[in-house]
Amino acid sequence: MNIIQSIVLGIIQGVTEFFPISSSGHLVIIPYFFNWDYPPLYFTVTVHFATLAAVVTIFRREIYRIIRAVILGIFKRSERATSSFKLGIFLIAASIPAAAAGYFLNEYVDNLFSSPLAAAAFLLVTALFLWLGERRGSRIEGGTVNNRERRDRRDGPGRRDRWERLNRWDNRDHRFLHRMRKEVMDSGSGSELIRETEVEDSSIKKIRFNFFIALMAGIGQAIAILPGISRSGSTISFARFFGIKRSEAVRFSFLLSIPVIFGSFVFEIYRSSEIIFNGSLQIVGNLLVGFFFAFITGMLAIKFLVYLVKRKNLNIFAVYCVALSAVTFVFYIIKRFI
Repeated sequence: MNIIQSIVLGIIQGVTEFFPISSSGHLVIIPYFFNWDYPPLYFTVTVHFATLAAVVTIFRREIYRIIRAVILGIFKRSERATSSFKLGIFLIAASIPAAAAGYFLNEYVDNLFSSPLAAAAFLLVTALFLWLGERRGSRIEGGTVNNRERRDRRDGPGRRDRWERLNRWDNRDHRFLHRMRKEVMDSGSGSELIRETEVEDSSIKKIRFNFFIALMAGIGQAIAILPGISRSGSTISFARFFGIKRSEAVRFSFLLSIPVIFGSFVFEIYRSSEIIFNGSLQIVGNLLVGFFFAFITGMLAIKFLVYLVKRKNLNIFAVYCVALSAVTFVFYIIKRFI
């Protein structure tokens, strides 16, 4: 690898780690397009760590609240009722499937990271996840809107306005202005991740971000050990499938990336430490350059995706995954047979 390749691959990692289009798939396909050597795994893990640093930088206050709540919750029962503690438990539970998959399946999937066809095929799986998640999530959200409209027609405008005033969220105190709910809500910004959503459709029950949904999102993250399956795309889509709002699913996906990426970074750096520290200065330079560009673009990608999901669905990324997969297959055929 040279510096230019490190810059390009660092930028690609920073953008694609948080956009649901598979960073690992891009790190396989892009070198194939340009006839580059595939980056060593320790470089891949290093640029992944750069995107982890971007998440920690942006969500540092919320991360602090979660860690504090989990530690205090070990000793104080009252702390266990807070949303930050519950969110911390959800994140721990959701990290277990990915950790198990990485430990038991890592050797079996290593060869796939040099196969552009495998990455292209798994990109189609990512597209399917995104489409199904958006379809199911939109259906549930549509049911919520319809129920609200029926309630408004039944109650009339006066009662509706009073209800909206009572249920207004106080951003300063991080709580509802009324005291009708008995559940305890703390000042953590993650409280919206576990607030219940009422849906009265005959086929859809009351939905809550709970332990089961967190575990399913973790299974989605475990599947993303395969190149071409987006970690963020699978975790977001699995949460969306159970009715979690798009913005909340994206936020949970960001937080869920922290323990898994950190664990894989420590494991791979330890395994490759001799190559890194006893190698040439070029190796260290490539790692530093890749880290820097992945970190900067990762921060920009997080902010842009948070902005985007409030206004658009994720189907545009599904279309992109299908298009990139098709281009990869066509390029492979041309390169092999023409």
